Amino acid sequence: MLSVNPLNIKKPFKSYKGDGKFAYACYSIEDYEYVFPFLKKLDDDRYRIRYDEGVQDEDTVDALRKHNIKKCEIFLIFMSKNFLLSTYCLNQLELAQSFGDKMYMICIDGADTLDQAEKLFPEHINSVRTDECEEDVILDVINQLLVDCQEPPKEDEHIYTYEELLDEVYPDQQNESSNVFEATAVNQDSEKIEKSAAVASTAVKTASAQKRQKKSHEFFNAVLVVGVMVVIALLIFFFFGDQINEVLNPDEVVNFIPASPRIATLFHLLS
Repeated sequence: MLSVNPLNIKKPFKSYKGDGKFAYACYSIEDYEYVFPFLKKLDDDRYRIRYDEGVQDEDTVDALRKHNIKKCEIFLIFMSKNFLLSTYCLNQLELAQSFGDKMYMICIDGADTLDQAEKLFPEHINSVRTDECEEDVILDVINQLLVDCQEPPKEDEHIYTYEELLDEVYPDQQNESSNVFEATAVNQDSEKIEKSAAVASTAVKTASAQKRQKKSHEFFNAVLVVGVMVVIALLIFFFFGDQINEVLNPDEVVNFIPASPRIATLFHLLS
């Protein structure tokens, strides 16, 4: 009779139920404290593991157990004294031998148990002892053994950008939209260039006109100033000529034309 109740033991993970290659673990439920953590590490490394989850109801699980043993890639044995005393475990071992399964044995209890276990096999099988090797070494060996039973790493889901989605699903629409956008951009650039050129041309014309106007104003002002100065000089000469002459030549008296005839003469010359 079992000293532990399988129904009260927390399972490390759900037994693999897919259609990929898998390993089947055969063990005594009495050894669950070693076996379950070991299997959990294999599951964490994405190895497909099927195992009897501890329900000893032969009527409901016997067919499934036979199927698993027959289809497994590796029959993984956790050998111990409890295993050798379990009819349940020995029946599974006999069934695996009848199917010609590829076997590998992990001996939990040491040399004595291994010697007894080897009598159960018609020929020597590969094995490892936990009292001789560290667990990491045993895991490395098992990892190499189960390489065909490992799930490939899951690829990170790619989140498409809007542009990638258009290119993936609507390449024609994307290309058409791209062409329209490029044509619109070219037209807009041409319009901007034409507007800039027109503004620049207008600015040049305005600057030229302002420059010509400024020169005209300067010339007119110069002529006006000169004319005013000439008129002033003539007026001074005609009205004050005698006085100026007397001041410049006090000893010589020069008879000038009276002021009024001078003005008449000036009008005559100008006409």
